Amino acid sequence: MDIRQFISITNKCHVLIKIHDSLCLNILGNYFYIKTFRKAHINVTRVSTMMKGLGHAKERSAKRFSVDGVSNYTSLLLSKEDDMLYVGAREALFALSLSDISKDKLQKNMTWGTPVGKREECSFKGKNLETDCFNYIKILLRLNSTHLYVCGTYAFSPICAYINTSTFSLERDDSGEVLMEDGRSRCPFNPEYKSTAIIVDGELYAGTVSNFQGNEPVIYKSLGHGTALKTENSLNWLQDPVFVGSAYIEESQPTGNPVGDDDKIYFFFSEAGKEFDFFDNTIVSRIARVCKGDKGGERVLQKKWTTFLKAQLLCSLPDDGFPFNIIQDMFVLKPMGDGWENTVFYGVFTSQYKGASGSSAVCAFTMAQVERAFSGRYREVNRESQQWYTYNHPLPEPRPGACVTSRARQAGIQSSLHMPDKVLNFVKDHFLMDSVIRSPPLLLKRNVRYTQIAVHKIQGMERAYDVLFIGTDDGKLHKAINTNDRMHIIEEMTLFATPQPVQHIELDPQRVRRPHPFSPPILHYIFSIT
Repeated sequence: MDIRQFISITNKCHVLIKIHDSLCLNILGNYFYIKTFRKAHINVTRVSTMMKGLGHAKERSAKRFSVDGVSNYTSLLLSKEDDMLYVGAREALFALSLSDISKDKLQKNMTWGTPVGKREECSFKGKNLETDCFNYIKILLRLNSTHLYVCGTYAFSPICAYINTSTFSLERDDSGEVLMEDGRSRCPFNPEYKSTAIIVDGELYAGTVSNFQGNEPVIYKSLGHGTALKTENSLNWLQDPVFVGSAYIEESQPTGNPVGDDDKIYFFFSEAGKEFDFFDNTIVSRIARVCKGDKGGERVLQKKWTTFLKAQLLCSLPDDGFPFNIIQDMFVLKPMGDGWENTVFYGVFTSQYKGASGSSAVCAFTMAQVERAFSGRYREVNRESQQWYTYNHPLPEPRPGACVTSRARQAGIQSSLHMPDKVLNFVKDHFLMDSVIRSPPLLLKRNVRYTQIAVHKIQGMERAYDVLFIGTDDGKLHKAINTNDRMHIIEEMTLFATPQPVQHIELDPQRVRRPHPFSPPILHYIFSIT
């Protein structure tokens, strides 16, 4: 007999939707159940819309936020510390109360424009005065309990500054001038360039480009009191990357990590796969990591990463190996508590190859897979032939690219500054791992291009489930759940009257309430969709 299981999932949620030009929406849905059977499959997708007049779909109520004359909402920060949504646009920033983003009295705003001289300089360098030569906010992150860190393109002369959240204003010096810092290697010059940034313990880790032409990619650490570090351009550690995300994993926790390992910062991107000897330009998806405690080398790799390693992520069909090789977004689902080993990396992928260029796949990679790859063999390149090979010779000690562990400390190596030169010289040329981190698609959609993903774990009556929220390039949101070892799309929401790509999703699963003590929890999700 089939055993019925009720999973309480909810659409009682706030969905903050931002259209590229001028609109934010706060969607309110309704609570509902999903009923599953162990020997049956869900094959019904609920259709809903935030637009009026679509008779075939369930309508949702929506609260709107828009400002005349403001466009290009390029940065979003969901701040749990003060229950605010911070929005960065072209030459403007906003602080919106999550209780109601549409109420003027709950909003704050400020202008951060570009001086006329900077705009003219930008135009003189060949950029379009009407589109390129403005200040597009690209980085908006919480620095501490009182300040945000913000960076903008500033007419192709990137600049960073500090926002006081209590007054929602840019910090100024004693003379009244805005305190600004050089944004190179932190913020892209071009507003169209995809970059990523994260702040960990007061230090900024950014994946971007470091020059006006946009041909010098970099993973860069700055701010804080430590030495600024970056990738080595001359060694081609990065090959025209397109960054899609970054994440901080506290691998030193719980206290007393068995090997005394360090916390790590991960980066996700696609780039040219130079290890493949094909006629066309093969694109591959990557996961790269660096150690939080990296201080660079003393003689070798001075002010450069000594722990930069990267590996290939491959989302491919299990039968014929057809690859969805271009990562579009990555969501890092961290477990509750200190079990970082159970972290799961959910990615959405498309393909560069004919026959699937309009299709998408969702793949998941476990931390165990990632750890095996970064603990495995390395690849090396023949500088004359440019052919890549598996390195099968003995390794120097300590293991190249690894963080400083208890074993290294026992050998007198207290930081990367004490690493032997032979270890650092090895890292310079062996930054690519040999193992490929593989996953078959959990979800495959023909004629759909996924752009963004967010995931939340919910507790059912018998086990936990991962609920996926996936955005498309034509303005739809798919809600999917893994049941009976199969992924099912349980709802498709039409977000816009005209097709527009979903460029960003944020969700806040912290808001949980119960209508009464004996009812299942209503999970209050908050999305920010650009």
